[in-house]
Amino acid sequence: MGFDKKQTRTDSRHSIENKPKRDLKIQYPTKISNRSLYKKCGEVPLSRLVLESTWRLFGHILRRDPCIPANEAMQFYLVENNKRPRGRPITTLPVTLNNDLKHVPGEKMTLTPQKDLDLIRDIAENRDEWRTFIAEIGRGAAEAVRSDDPTSERL
Repeated sequence: MGFDKKQTRTDSRHSIENKPKRDLKIQYPTKISNRSLYKKCGEVPLSRLVLESTWRLFGHILRRDPCIPANEAMQFYLVENNKRPRGRPITTLPVTLNNDLKHVPGEKMTLTPQKDLDLIRDIAENRDEWRTFIAEIGRGAAEAVRSDDPTSERL
C-alpha cells in the first residue's frame, strides 16, 4: 500500500486518506470507522506519522550544538514578546510543537520558559527516553482527537 510520489502530489488529502478504503473495496453503503479501518490495514494515521517525525527532527536539533543556526533561531523565537501582530496567529513549527506538548500526560510543559526547554533538551539527550516521550505525545494527541477535545489541533 505504498504511495507514488507523483500520485501523492496530485491527489487531494481527502483522496489520500480514503485510499485504504479503496484498497479494501469498501464502498458507500458500508460504513467503517477510521480506527477500525487503520486496524484492518495494520497502519497508523498519516497525521500521527507526521507528528512523530516532526518531534524526531526536533530531538535531533536539541541534541546538536547550541551554536547551530537552528538552535539560535529557536532561542530567538522563544523569547516572549508582549506585542503580537494583528490577525490570525501564524502557525509555525514552534507553535505546533507547543500545541503538541499540551497532550503530554502529567506535567504541563511549554517551549516558552527556558526551564521547560532545558528539561525537554535533557530528555532528548537520552534517546530511549526521547522515544518514550514522542510516543506519549502521539498517544495523548490521539486520545484528544478521539474525545473531540477542542484544544487538539493536530492528528
